[in-house]
Amino acid sequence: MENKIYSSKVIHGRKIGKKMGFPTINLADPGILAGHKDGVYAATVSIENENHLGLLYKGPRLILGETETILEIYLLDFEREIYGQTVSFRLLNFIRGVMDFSDTEAYKKQLKKDVQGAGKLLK
Repeated sequence: MENKIYSSKVIHGRKIGKKMGFPTINLADPGILAGHKDGVYAATVSIENENHLGLLYKGPRLILGETETILEIYLLDFEREIYGQTVSFRLLNFIRGVMDFSDTEAYKKQLKKDVQGAGKLLK
């Protein structure tokens, strides 16, 4: 993947990911990845001079019946609230395209697979 670093402000979401056990940071500007296909990417995220591995999702939340493109990142080792802060991130690898899920259990099962896929990138 490219070596470009992107930055965006963290905004409040609806805490749906948190309720499912996968809290995400929601980013204010999904347009910054306009040239990239929708889907899940492994990414490194810089927050307060610390680097974290995460899964970045760009696309619509089909499981919620939404069509608007969003940007959110599930950080594998981070649970602080950072609303209003600007984070920087770099895409490491494209993991998969957008998928529609029949229910939240199927969604959570796929997220666990995505986490495993992202973890393999570091080995």
